[in-house]
Amino acid sequence: MMYLMMSSMIRPDWPAPQKVKAIQTTRRGDLSQNPPYADFNLSDQVGGNSHFVAQNLQRLQEYLPAQVSWLDQVHGIEILDLPSEKIRNADGAFTTKEKVVCAIRTADCLPILFTDDKGSFVAAIHAGWRSLGLGIIEKAIKKMTNGNKIMAWLGPCIGQYKFEVGRDVFNCFVANDPSTEGFFKLHNNKFLLDLPGVAHLKLKKLGVDWVYGNGITQEYCTYQQADTFFSYRREKNTGRMATLAWIDSN
Repeated sequence: MMYLMMSSMIRPDWPAPQKVKAIQTTRRGDLSQNPPYADFNLSDQVGGNSHFVAQNLQRLQEYLPAQVSWLDQVHGIEILDLPSEKIRNADGAFTTKEKVVCAIRTADCLPILFTDDKGSFVAAIHAGWRSLGLGIIEKAIKKMTNGNKIMAWLGPCIGQYKFEVGRDVFNCFVANDPSTEGFFKLHNNKFLLDLPGVAHLKLKKLGVDWVYGNGITQEYCTYQQADTFFSYRREKNTGRMATLAWIDSN
């Protein structure tokens, strides 16, 4: 059973120190229920069967060093310092402590993990369009500036050709960072937005050269890869995946 679950997870392809552990769940898992929540839904706030979600969370917990304190994600730019700050509305978690799990949940938004070449911290942020446009990456990097080399891993999110947004989204990004304009393509009087492209641009401008994962070393699209990922845009009522990182004691 444990092997089956691990084979359904994604291990980030980044050169993090050995003591830094990270996993990305998918919709594949050991427990089944009816679509659109099958199989490995990790949120009971989106209409799924709470009994199955509880079992899924318990099974995930077997792979983690401590209980996850899940965030109440609100598409903002608040990032909590764990474990000192109490859980509240936030879209990111940061820690320098061992065996403290930073975790976020997604179903189209871009999850991003961070650490440095010394493994002195880990962080996880939920970069939906609003958070990304308002500067959650910029806020996260300010917490991490310690002289070490920062690296980032971009997880699965909706691909540009399936992510249609309005002019309000375009205006939000360009007003805060004019250089993001090139990651929008006009489409039916709206725009197609490249979330990983914007994230990579912002990270590069902030001096983060070690960037891996979606759009860089791998290609993920939650919308198109329906057998692997949940997608809110594709199904509306659907489950949630988790992106998690922690510092091991070894």
